[in-house]
Amino acid sequence: MWRRQNIPISSLQLKAKGVAQPSLELGYDEGKYLIDLPRPGDIVVLASVFRQAIEKRASRRSYLNKPLSLEELSFLLWCTQGVKEVFGGEVVLRTVPSAGARHAFETCLLINKVKGLKPGLYRFLALKHKLIDINLDSGIAAKVTGACLDQAMIAQSAVTFIWVAVAERMCWRYS
Repeated sequence: MWRRQNIPISSLQLKAKGVAQPSLELGYDEGKYLIDLPRPGDIVVLASVFRQAIEKRASRRSYLNKPLSLEELSFLLWCTQGVKEVFGGEVVLRTVPSAGARHAFETCLLINKVKGLKPGLYRFLALKHKLIDINLDSGIAAKVTGACLDQAMIAQSAVTFIWVAVAERMCWRYS
């Protein structure tokens, strides 16, 4: 996983001071195999069904013992962090808002039941719309569940989204 650098906020340099912009996406091991996801534009979602799902949304603590398809996961990732356009390697427009298009969030996933994927901890590479594994050890679900105050539903879900903020992306522009 990543470690936040112990940089005092007061010592962070700003765009106005000429400091290079932080990367739009954290680096990753380019020697690892990237998992192709269905392209968001190829996924058919009926607007009325989607609207009904949003209107009926409620928190649940028990789940069906049914896996998600890779297409369903791809669509959820696109809805929550999907990249619509990148301008000059400096600005990225996504399906979600962010002050100054800074997009501080990186998406990790604890995958328990997704067709075609081994259970484990993954990271979504939004700029490529691909997944990369972080940890496929058999005990990773228990570790993530423990980090979530031992809430059993973490290990029982098909997938749990985990968002990690890269504060430097915001501080670069807004100190």
